[in-house]
Amino acid sequence: MVCKRKELTIVAASLLLSINPTFASDDNSASEYHDADPRNSSLRAAVLADDKGEIKLLAGGGASGLTSDISQTVGFAEYYTHSNNARLRGAHFDRFGGAYVDIYHLDDVANMYTGGYMLPLSSGDGTLFFPSLNYTYVDFQTGDLAEVLNSHLTPVGGYPSLTPNHIVTLLDGDTSHLGSVNLYALHPWNDTHFSVFNINLGSSYSGVDMQMANLMWVQGIKTKVADKDFNILFELKYDVISVQNESYSIDETSEEVTASIGVDYRF
Repeated sequence: MVCKRKELTIVAASLLLSINPTFASDDNSASEYHDADPRNSSLRAAVLADDKGEIKLLAGGGASGLTSDISQTVGFAEYYTHSNNARLRGAHFDRFGGAYVDIYHLDDVANMYTGGYMLPLSSGDGTLFFPSLNYTYVDFQTGDLAEVLNSHLTPVGGYPSLTPNHIVTLLDGDTSHLGSVNLYALHPWNDTHFSVFNINLGSSYSGVDMQMANLMWVQGIKTKVADKDFNILFELKYDVISVQNESYSIDETSEEVTASIGVDYRF
């Protein structure tokens, strides 16, 4: 069951209040950041395969010191070979924290555009926390959705094909505006093992009535091959999206659990 607006607020507040943090220290060298730290701007390439056969390709990097001696600018792109989904993310960290953008193309479904503010924090045991507040604009691809749905429908008694207008009616619109909270946490267990946890909760306040939740757990093992750093990654993800339209008594929920394994290479 996806959290509703009040529940999202309560969960977000509980998450943030459970942290007893200090500001994470800044450094002007990308190499001083952990590989799983979102401020690390070193060049990277990664490939992961999930239990359904999907291959995710990732590449990115960045630069240090563009706006101050401690700033880090990071960007990377992802591509999913079977679904043709793609993602482009960028962030800039300085003394004020981090501002970032996230563009996500869900093939035949929607384009999502997110902007947010992230505050790096740290605890006494070395755990790093990156809570953020975000805004997301969702643009549903109604033409593509109609085509995909028609390919799965069996016409009965001259039932007309779905059109983009039908999809807009069923969704109660073709765009949505969401607010969300996100918590990314990194805990290095030692020099070679680390864990990452990420939770994102979002709910619409305008447009299509929808809620989203994403949970991710990553276990990483760092090793060296020919003096180059490699991270072996085990990733478990849970994604859920719920869309409602009270006028048509629609309450549809899509859930997916994926397990992946891969490697992340640092140049």
